[in-house]
Amino acid sequence: MAFAPRLLFLLCGISGLLAGSCPFPLKTGRCPVGWTQLDDRCFIFQNVDVNFATAETICNILGGNLASIHSNLENEVIRQLIFEGTGFTRHTWIGFSDSIQEGNYIWTDGSQVDFTDWETGRPNNNGNQDCAVVNFNNVDNWNDIRCRQIRPLICARDLKYHN
Repeated sequence: MAFAPRLLFLLCGISGLLAGSCPFPLKTGRCPVGWTQLDDRCFIFQNVDVNFATAETICNILGGNLASIHSNLENEVIRQLIFEGTGFTRHTWIGFSDSIQEGNYIWTDGSQVDFTDWETGRPNNNGNQDCAVVNFNNVDNWNDIRCRQIRPLICARDLKYHN
């Protein structure tokens, strides 16, 4: 009898029945065209030079935020997307800033700070540097720079699931 539910689940998936027709919710996820999927997140590099606030607005319009980074793997994927978009490493906005409270960096998407990769001696807030970029000195480390500087950007969004 345990075979019947598994068979029904398989048939629902194969036949592509409309949502609600299957007794089991089927979840599939896909990033929008042009975005790169890593686990349950989608990333896209935008090779347009803007300040930090405009970069975050662009990402919001695209359905996400400036990228938060939660692992070395995400850091490396982001660096690769920047390289593919430019042909070289380039200082690029990520969604990390201490502009609300000096020394307290937070992600613009509100996620937990569980990974950082600052260059040695950074962040240093030299001259009111409140926003973070990747690819400092052509390595994967991060640096703090003035938010009004213009740089390209990398956005991230959660993978959208559909029943």
